[in-house]
Amino acid sequence: MNFIGEKCPVCNKAFTDKDDIAVCPICGTPHHRECYLQSNNCFNEARHGEGYEWTPEVGEKLPMIEHIPVQNKVFCPYCGSENAAEEPVCTNCGARLYNNRNDAPFPFPGANTQGAGFGTNVVQINPNDILGGHTVSDTAEYIQSGADRYIPKFYKMEKTGKRISFNWAAFIFGQYWFFFRKMTKIGIFISLAVILITALCTTPRLTDNMTEYQAVMEEYYQGKATSGELAEAQQAIISLVETKVLLVSELLIHLFCGLYANTLYKNKVQQDIGRIKATVHSEEEYRGTLFRSGGVSALQFILSVFCFTIASEAVSMLISMIR
Repeated sequence: MNFIGEKCPVCNKAFTDKDDIAVCPICGTPHHRECYLQSNNCFNEARHGEGYEWTPEVGEKLPMIEHIPVQNKVFCPYCGSENAAEEPVCTNCGARLYNNRNDAPFPFPGANTQGAGFGTNVVQINPNDILGGHTVSDTAEYIQSGADRYIPKFYKMEKTGKRISFNWAAFIFGQYWFFFRKMTKIGIFISLAVILITALCTTPRLTDNMTEYQAVMEEYYQGKATSGELAEAQQAIISLVETKVLLVSELLIHLFCGLYANTLYKNKVQQDIGRIKATVHSEEEYRGTLFRSGGVSALQFILSVFCFTIASEAVSMLISMIR
């Protein structure tokens, strides 16, 4: 949305096209990012409990156009682009395709809210919409970092009923992504599966070939071995059945993480919010518990990498001693 001309409620200065604007994920109030960081909360935070939603005073509201479903297609009410019926947001401009409000959009943390019209990352979703039995605002408050990416995916999964929604971060980082998102049990389970597969495939033949390859590589850097000899030693490892099983298993595990991470995370978010609602007894306690339980954990990510490395080395040493 274009905030130029609107005023920051903290410093009361009008926004310009050069300002870095931070938008409250609960009520949509825009602030200068510096003002938001200084106050460490939304100017209208005290009104969140009333369901307050910020509305522009200067900017013109975008005209609303009724959705015109044509077979399995729906037209964006803002840019007019044609989209598949199951898409939660417009693939062209990023505007919300369903349950549009007649006022300002609801940008999630990190959404691009500068410039005319909707930025490519802006998702117009009412904070009071229900997603998995809980409001969007509660879900966004729990997710925190990356809420603008995950909530549209959750909407699409609920609308289509599909359990698969690809997650590139989980595909690349594997079990470490689950630790980062505080999904410790799943992270431990996948880590143990990786260690077990590695242990079963670490045969004496593979160990001998790895040792030979390392020796040839050292000689190559010392100028005592040729590149052909190094490639031959490497090929000897790649040609082993154990190596192929390891590579295929690793690929399958990463594919599982990429394909099902969003589904598992969506279930965790909904279960945790439901559990918190059932156990806390005040709004203040609810908000605090929601914030502490959600978000991400860089510490868990770092510890998981460290512990996995130590565990893998320990298992390898144990196997070499037994064999």
